Amino acid sequence: MAAELCHQAGKLLNHQKDQLSPEAIKEIREAIANLRTAMQSGYNRKTLDDQINRLEKTGSRKLIPYQSPGMRENVEVALFAVAIAMSIRTFFVQPMGIPTGSMQPTLYGITEGNLGQEELAPTGVNAWVQHYLAGVSYHHLISDGNWRLINVDPPRKSFVFFNKQRLTFQDMDTKKEIVQDISPPMNSGKSMLGYGKPFSGSLKEFILNSHNNYIYSSGDDIIKMRRESGDHLLIDRLTYNFRKPDRGEIIVFETKNIKDLKQDLFYIKRLAGLPNEKIQIGDDRHLIINNQRLDASDHPFELVYSFDVAEEIPPPQDSRFSGHVNQKVFQQFNGVHYISPNFMNASHEFKVPPNRYLALGDNTVNSMDSRGWGSLPGKNIFGKASFIYWPFFAQTARTRPNRFGWAFQ
Repeated sequence: MAAELCHQAGKLLNHQKDQLSPEAIKEIREAIANLRTAMQSGYNRKTLDDQINRLEKTGSRKLIPYQSPGMRENVEVALFAVAIAMSIRTFFVQPMGIPTGSMQPTLYGITEGNLGQEELAPTGVNAWVQHYLAGVSYHHLISDGNWRLINVDPPRKSFVFFNKQRLTFQDMDTKKEIVQDISPPMNSGKSMLGYGKPFSGSLKEFILNSHNNYIYSSGDDIIKMRRESGDHLLIDRLTYNFRKPDRGEIIVFETKNIKDLKQDLFYIKRLAGLPNEKIQIGDDRHLIINNQRLDASDHPFELVYSFDVAEEIPPPQDSRFSGHVNQKVFQQFNGVHYISPNFMNASHEFKVPPNRYLALGDNTVNSMDSRGWGSLPGKNIFGKASFIYWPFFAQTARTRPNRFGWAFQ
């Protein structure tokens, strides 16, 4: 009690120094000092009680009472907590969610798909566990009669945080309109179902029975889909204050002043090229740095080049470790689409300018990276991926189902 009283009296004295007289400040300081001396001079209950009473009386006479002291204390604690949290976020670690699939299967973005005929969407406690601990959500809409889909509205916000979408059907027997207002798993606030009238070309594969003119019998599945959330991780903002980034690290950087990219966004990629290096991408899907070929023996590219261990080397695939493809190799498997104008073929050499870096996605056939927009300024790099804190449980539909912790690296 004495220690807490000294602490509170000292804090109030610091708050009110500019409002108290020199005599009052001196008297309070003396009372605090006497109580501290009594605390440190061996246990004597009577002496301690006397000094506590003296400090309480001095404080009551000299300190200015606050209105609603309990509320003031709570606000002060809350502001202090916010300041600490913001300081940690600015200087030490920052949370980040992965929205896209450019780093799959190392780091997963948001993905979705239809459930099979025999698959059942979980319900009850299992659905809660899947949603909140594994980041997997489901939506199952079943026809209650002979319905025909006639319109899907654009998505809208409900209660600020929730997305809703309205489907309108016509009952084929009664000719009445049936309205289903649903909250399907949504992709970053955008419609996953598409919208408009059937056959307008804007509805996606998640509304079933397109082959049957969107006509449903009683008990037919209208929507039966699953959505996996992207990885949520902590970004280490401290390390790069003391050293420069190393090749192979998964870096986070701003898109500011990078040509052909939306500005003021955060990107996450694997650092591949350092300043002043000459980079090539061979037709064997390996990087060549200053005429030295990288392979699975170069840490931390073990997983990126793990396709080499197969008896028959597979073609580059979406969301599989497939090395790095140049434009020539990409077009051999994916048709005419420009993903790598800076690396057209194995002989195409890219010189990284001073103070700039080259960053590539691990999902080499589906990544917008330095192959397209070039190098990035070193000052744009502010941290590196350090720890996946959510989802906690495995997402069984993915190639690497469990990534919680540091294992993703």
